Amino acid sequence: MSDRTRRSDEILGANVVVTGWSPGREGEVAETLDLLSKDPVDLTEIELPYLALAKVSIDRAEKARRALEASGATVEVEDAWVTRDGPPPAAARPPCPFCGSTKTQPYTHAGPGARPSMKCTTCGQHFRV
Repeated sequence: MSDRTRRSDEILGANVVVTGWSPGREGEVAETLDLLSKDPVDLTEIELPYLALAKVSIDRAEKARRALEASGATVEVEDAWVTRDGPPPAAARPPCPFCGSTKTQPYTHAGPGARPSMKCTTCGQHFRV
């Protein structure tokens, strides 16, 4: 685990690292790596240790580890912080049409049919969006 602190949008995940393979089973290992990777893998060109999967969920890392070990590879699973999938960031608030300030906030309005209003915290003016 790295020494840096976890950000609020991260969860614990894993990196899958191939450290070697059994002699004579290169074909099986290459086939398994091809299934896990988007790009084709040539075992003669990679340098060990080889990062097979980076920053994936712990479940996916364990499945990949089991598949690679069954094909004859020696595998390590390392902890890594993974950015979680979440809702898109909130839309920017509109600037005040009176003073141009971006320090605006939603203002409560009456009824479900009413148009949303905003209030500028700089000049105190109310305006419609």
